[in-house]
Amino acid sequence: MKKQKRNNEDNRGVAIYARKSRITNKGDSIGVQFKQCAEYAKRELRLDENYNFMEYEDKGLSGYYSDRPDFQRMLHDIEMGKIRAVVCYKLDRIGRKTSDLLRLLDFLEKHKVDLLICSNNINTASGVSKIFIQIFAVVAEFERDTLTERITDNMMELAKDGRWLGGNTPTGFTVKRVKTGSGKNKSAYSYLESIPEEKAMIQKLYAVFSKTRSIKKTADRMNELGYRTKIGSKFNTSTTRLLLKNPVYCVADEIAYNYFYENGGGVCADLSEFDGQHGLSAYNKTDQEKFEDADSTFISPKFVQLMSAKPVSKWIISVGRHEGFIPSQQWIDTQNMLDSIAEKYNRPHRKTNALLAGLVYCPHCGKRLRVISESNRWTNDKPRFKYVCPGYHAGECTFRAVDGVLLDEFVVKQLSDLSDEGSEYFVKLLNQKASDIFKNTQNEQELIELKKKKVQLEAAVSNQVKNLREADENLKRFIQEDVKGLTDELSETEKLLQKLEDSRQSQMYAVRYIEEIKERLLSFEKYAKDVQPDVLVTLIQSFVERIYIVDKNDERYCHIFIKGCTKEDYDEFFWATGYISGTRETGAITSKLPLCDSDECSKYAI
Repeated sequence: MKKQKRNNEDNRGVAIYARKSRITNKGDSIGVQFKQCAEYAKRELRLDENYNFMEYEDKGLSGYYSDRPDFQRMLHDIEMGKIRAVVCYKLDRIGRKTSDLLRLLDFLEKHKVDLLICSNNINTASGVSKIFIQIFAVVAEFERDTLTERITDNMMELAKDGRWLGGNTPTGFTVKRVKTGSGKNKSAYSYLESIPEEKAMIQKLYAVFSKTRSIKKTADRMNELGYRTKIGSKFNTSTTRLLLKNPVYCVADEIAYNYFYENGGGVCADLSEFDGQHGLSAYNKTDQEKFEDADSTFISPKFVQLMSAKPVSKWIISVGRHEGFIPSQQWIDTQNMLDSIAEKYNRPHRKTNALLAGLVYCPHCGKRLRVISESNRWTNDKPRFKYVCPGYHAGECTFRAVDGVLLDEFVVKQLSDLSDEGSEYFVKLLNQKASDIFKNTQNEQELIELKKKKVQLEAAVSNQVKNLREADENLKRFIQEDVKGLTDELSETEKLLQKLEDSRQSQMYAVRYIEEIKERLLSFEKYAKDVQPDVLVTLIQSFVERIYIVDKNDERYCHIFIKGCTKEDYDEFFWATGYISGTRETGAITSKLPLCDSDECSKYAI
């Protein structure tokens, strides 16, 4: 292959990039890649035998995305003029996405950097090599998609056997590894084993919810009783809801079998296997995808993973090898109550067609305002009603009632005005919130490092245990102390890893909410015209978190909080803003309410 002559005065270095998809303590594929790349580069570039290569490596990361730490470090070094050639073992080591590989070629050409692929004998110093790279890039992406499908199919088959396939261990369980056979027939699998203390906590959680029929009250009660989540945090509505919806706790019996069968779930076990002892294993419950932010670039990529829940009809249900905690009928009743709670605040008030029932809160005492009908009174051909604080008539609160018809129309108008992606709200609020979440997801590298540390600690413990068997009595005490120290460090690492994983999962849901909210807001004005009240309520409830009406200098202001806000947003809003300013940071749409022209309405102070 004919090579172009390089400038002899080019003193830039030669880089080797290596990547390993999984973090394991078996073998050293990274070392093999470095060795073979070095030998190939010395031949192709006529380098000295003792040439000092610049080395870059990423472990445990997919080649489909370009936001790999050392890959990005290499690109920045290229921009700074430090590298004249990049060597990798195979093209799929440097990337599996065709569009990224083509962008990489353009980037390297712009900075006059050659790409060498040793296993395919490719050197981009020759123009012909670029054609081969494009072909190999398409093949690499196809192989990646095929491999993903095979892994998914294989995991589903294993799942049917009730095994634990990994991920965050549910509250109430720990993971046990079982080895079977020997020699070539040796195999191992994981299953869940219950933790008595956590089992009792889960059973208490379901019992409290059965009495309160409220997610928030259940979380508050669990905290009052001194219970804490698996990672030591207080219960909140999010964690409580997830625990109440998790089918892993449901006893697998005929009632459970019929429930999932009637709801279209993919039951992949015979009725005879639903023995009334074991719990359920449910798979394919969520969609996970990774997408690129709008301001992402190849040299500075911004990716975030999204997670969204799938309906029961998409689940794959099997009988696990673990103990069931909650009787099936109790678990099903819990699901029906959760659905009722969601539906309760997703329909208009039957007498008044109030659109904001359940969304408007008192800024003084924090209680949800009630809808009070005014018999035989009408405004704009609509039955008149008020949003009233329940503490007002009891003399516990001084908040003045709000004219319901006026407030409903006002909020619909405010939301309709947001149906423009170029509006200030999208630019300054939704995009800002999404950007904040992107920043939070930059803990990926910390997550990777913790996973590496966990593998290393597990290997160290295993090695010391082997040493313990062969050590004499004088050394055993020191080895045992070392094992204890390593085990304690491993336990702390696992707790921190669990916390980061939970945070990462929450962020995935949060970004999904942001994107869905954008879509709904953009279409709101179109669908709000001449639509039935129940449809309009459903649309409003899908992206409005809550609404406050506050008084300032004899004027009233309406603050609409979009979903994705937290309790801290509300607290900061009332503490720091004086009720009317600074709402960009808190996620509230703030506007001054007009006064009603009607004399009848004026006494309600809107």
